[in-house]
Amino acid sequence: MKLDDKLTGPAYLQVASGIRKAIASGELKPGEKLPAGPKLATTFGVALMTVRRAIDTLQSEGLLRSAPGVGVFVATAENNGSELASLRADVDALRQRVEHLEQLATDSSRQAQAE
Repeated sequence: MKLDDKLTGPAYLQVASGIRKAIASGELKPGEKLPAGPKLATTFGVALMTVRRAIDTLQSEGLLRSAPGVGVFVATAENNGSELASLRADVDALRQRVEHLEQLATDSSRQAQAE
């Protein structure tokens, strides 16, 4: 795992992106325990609080789950599917709304040019 230096913005988002890519590539597998926070901070070259904020972000996305006193794990299909499906449905609905609004804007523009 490494810091995603192609992203601009807060370091915690860069760390979250790096962990997200490690999950997507299979470097981190479902059910696998993440390294401890201090180790991740050293790996990414950031403060521990930055790592914690990145983990919180990925937990809210349903990619990670925490077991108090045990550690943070990559979510499995059983424990992230419903939230992920809900997010996908929301994104699809937003995409349809944007396409509809773009069509309305195009139609309005054509109508104005015709007049």
